[in-house]
Amino acid sequence: MKPTDEMKGKSLISSLCPFSADRYQAFSLASLTAYSVFWLNENGIQPTLENVAVANYKMFPAKYAMVGWPMYPDFNRTNRALLQMRPKYRNMATSSAKAGVYLTKNGILEAKSLFEKLGNPLTSLSKATNPNNTIEVERGTGKARTMHPEDVISRIRESALFKLYEEGKIESAEPIDLIGLLGVYDHTPSKEKRAILSNYSEFVKVCGDIYLERFLNDIQGRFRVYLSR
Repeated sequence: MKPTDEMKGKSLISSLCPFSADRYQAFSLASLTAYSVFWLNENGIQPTLENVAVANYKMFPAKYAMVGWPMYPDFNRTNRALLQMRPKYRNMATSSAKAGVYLTKNGILEAKSLFEKLGNPLTSLSKATNPNNTIEVERGTGKARTMHPEDVISRIRESALFKLYEEGKIESAEPIDLIGLLGVYDHTPSKEKRAILSNYSEFVKVCGDIYLERFLNDIQGRFRVYLSR
């Protein structure tokens, strides 16, 4: 990669948003690493050991963060995965400090299988009109605080309402579930609730997550009457 391309690659890796931990806990380190390597290749980023380790950490922090120092990636975890992926073991990849990581046919198949389950990763890079790439929300106080895209995505995926949606139980959802998702009170004006939902939708569209976009559209339909009061 050219120097400028390398900088763009690092910027894109840095922008990766974490998946909700419950979505990837069941997958092995080797499988998740195959996913990361495949994503790097698809985005024209050289799969160096450093790039793979940071991509692992950014997308799957519950498995790749350093114990006791969760703000840093654990390179040993990635190295362990790469050892498991060698031809003599799982035959998923070859790697070296100089050449980086290259998936075998088995590794590519494993990565594609995981992409079907997890979808594409989200990033905080945005072309939204907000120049700071943030939205302002606060729980009914009138005081704004900054919320970044990764905060929005995490709030959605970790909400009780989203879990009901994933379980096919959206019809049993109550306004209190929507309130929890939005971080407001029942007495918060409907206009403000709709504005927060609109902001959520903007970030989801920018990140290209069709599933979350569909989720937000469906809950707007589910709570249409409540949001119109």
